[in-house]
Amino acid sequence: MHKHHSLLFFSILLFLVLGITGALLFHTYFQKPKFQAISQEESAKVLKNPYCGYYHLYGYRLSEDGTAPAKKWVSQMLATDDNSILLLQINLADYSQGMLSENALEQLDCIISSFAAADKQMILRFLYDWEGKALSTEPSSIEKIKTHMTQIAPVVNAYTNHVFLLQGVFTGNCGEMNQTHYGSAKDIRDLMNHLSSVILPEIYLSVRTPAQLRTILESSSPFAETSPYDGSLSARLGLFNDGMFGNAFDCGTYDDTPLTETSDITEKGTRQEELAFQNNFCPYVPNGGEAVLANSYNDLDKAIPDLFTMRISYLSCDHEASVLEKWKKNKYPGKDKTFQGVSGYNYIGAHLGYRYFLKSVTLTREGLLSPQLKLQLTVSNEGFAPSYRAFETSMILTDETGNSTTFPVLFDTRTLDSTQEKTLFVTIPQKELAKGNYSISLQMKDLSTGLSIHFANQSAKDNGSVPCGTLQVP
Repeated sequence: MHKHHSLLFFSILLFLVLGITGALLFHTYFQKPKFQAISQEESAKVLKNPYCGYYHLYGYRLSEDGTAPAKKWVSQMLATDDNSILLLQINLADYSQGMLSENALEQLDCIISSFAAADKQMILRFLYDWEGKALSTEPSSIEKIKTHMTQIAPVVNAYTNHVFLLQGVFTGNCGEMNQTHYGSAKDIRDLMNHLSSVILPEIYLSVRTPAQLRTILESSSPFAETSPYDGSLSARLGLFNDGMFGNAFDCGTYDDTPLTETSDITEKGTRQEELAFQNNFCPYVPNGGEAVLANSYNDLDKAIPDLFTMRISYLSCDHEASVLEKWKKNKYPGKDKTFQGVSGYNYIGAHLGYRYFLKSVTLTREGLLSPQLKLQLTVSNEGFAPSYRAFETSMILTDETGNSTTFPVLFDTRTLDSTQEKTLFVTIPQKELAKGNYSISLQMKDLSTGLSIHFANQSAKDNGSVPCGTLQVP
């Protein structure tokens, strides 16, 4: 009798447990959270983001005058500069035949630290000439140049968060590696190899022409033996072009003779060949410069496709006035409806470097016993180039009381190339969310500077976040 009662009791208990469990599962499964996505549209706004954009050029000649005049000079430059990035040329001519003094190095530190304090990202170019007289102003030996590289390195390396890249190897007229005593293949390899050995790998380096780049790396396919982002010289050596669109040859950047299988590694290719080389190589290393000499090659219908092809991240807003004025006076000629009626100058400014646009957000739910919410985000890069430093991406859920929870988004921003899009996923266990209403937003930050990365969405907030939608958890 007792055994019968025990079996009946356990049967009833099992029935109740199964019933309650079934009810809970039924409730959990059918009481689905409701997600209302925000419709996204692209803005024509020129974004202010680190490591890209129009830049001003500033030049300072190191001397024994101390840090006071250097600091005053930086303040004057900053007073009228609202760009994110700048080109700083440091003239070492007063020390070409000797060592840089402590006073000179203190001046250099004062200048870089002052621009860094203003959250400027810097392109640095060290040189011995501003007047086209490098042959008479350069040091008398390559060893003296290498000594100067070694001397400036500790100062530069102290500001990896704000020094984006170095241009050139200190030689040539205006530091452009031309008309120099040290322009042979052996010399530019020697100088660049030394510079890369003393400058930290977080900082990119660059040379004036694709032919010089191939010469230094001794390869026409630089990533055949190395990988992007691995810290090698191949992975950090980019280009700068201060003859951009000047003519069919970009003022000596290209040649008129096609390359062949027997061409020397140091030879220049045609415009078409070198544009193709940049198109393959510059998704991984930065490219920029200045446009010169108004002509048909810098007409907007030709220049804009070439800027996409070359992956241009930074461009001078000081040189050359004739080209810049042409861009300002003429409207964007393309088919992108967002930019109809916008000047060519502003269109180019809006696309220099990376330009992220959150296209859509959807939500699905997976699992029965332990359901999870999966947010799917589609992000495109509308800019001319990728980002060359990785950013931190997060999804933010904010409840009705203002409390926020952050969910990391696995996304190496460096891999989102120009004109491409990626689908990102964020998984959230439903049990971690209390009942109520949540607003969802996407946020991206540069870990080096702490600056927010602004998106091109019309809905984007001043702090950089992009509203994605609302979530109701029953």
